[in-house]
Amino acid sequence: MKIIPLGSNGFFPSYNRQTACYAIHYKSILIVLDAGSGLFRFAEKEGKVLLRGVDEIHIFLSHYHLDHTFGFYAAFELFEKKRVTVFAKAGRQVFSEFVAMEHFPIDYEKKHKNFSWKTVTEETYRLEGYKAKVRKQNHRGEVSLGFRMEFSNGKSMTYITDGEPTWESVEFVRGVDLLLHEHEPSDEKEAKHLKLEDQISDGHVTTEGAGLIAREAGVKKLALVHHNPFLNEASLIKELKKAKAIFKESYLAMDMEEVEF
Repeated sequence: MKIIPLGSNGFFPSYNRQTACYAIHYKSILIVLDAGSGLFRFAEKEGKVLLRGVDEIHIFLSHYHLDHTFGFYAAFELFEKKRVTVFAKAGRQVFSEFVAMEHFPIDYEKKHKNFSWKTVTEETYRLEGYKAKVRKQNHRGEVSLGFRMEFSNGKSMTYITDGEPTWESVEFVRGVDLLLHEHEPSDEKEAKHLKLEDQISDGHVTTEGAGLIAREAGVKKLALVHHNPFLNEASLIKELKKAKAIFKESYLAMDMEEVEF
């Protein structure tokens, strides 16, 4: 299997990297993890290819910060001929509030009846061809969601972003084929001496923290995501080296570069 990062940045786009959006094509379903500005890529040639043979789209939103939802309004046009289900912690009403504030000019009632909304909590959802397990995370006093996908072909992956480095997170991702995990740069000398629970910088798990979680959980592959937008490619490679020093099978997820698992 493979996942396509349509946007691998956090915060805002930079260096030809859009913000958080990842796609997995499985059978006739397209799974979309977060809806940052990377979702706009579905308007482009490569994105249109991903929609071929797709009958249904499942969008999973980790939380509602703009770097994870800014592209969402485009979904109504880009996915208008598909059946779409949105899995999120609060669901449709959040986007209705955007409309009320004149930030989100979408009339749900009249135009986009192909969209359905499912409010999720900490449980396992059995869907066509795969299971989606949800975990609540703390992000600066707010709730974000982590997702674990287990497919009928035996493959598994987790998507963890905007959370904290905890042993509960280690258990949640244990043994998966692919861990898609956020990373944030920190003081390298200081990070080397921190416990896993302290590997956090500005509300995000450090690069070293992501490596530790991958190692302790026994995952097969770690793909670093939610790149700091101020880091160019050379700086990202330096961050990757930090992760590899802890967990050898660490990689950078980059826009439009397939990650196999």
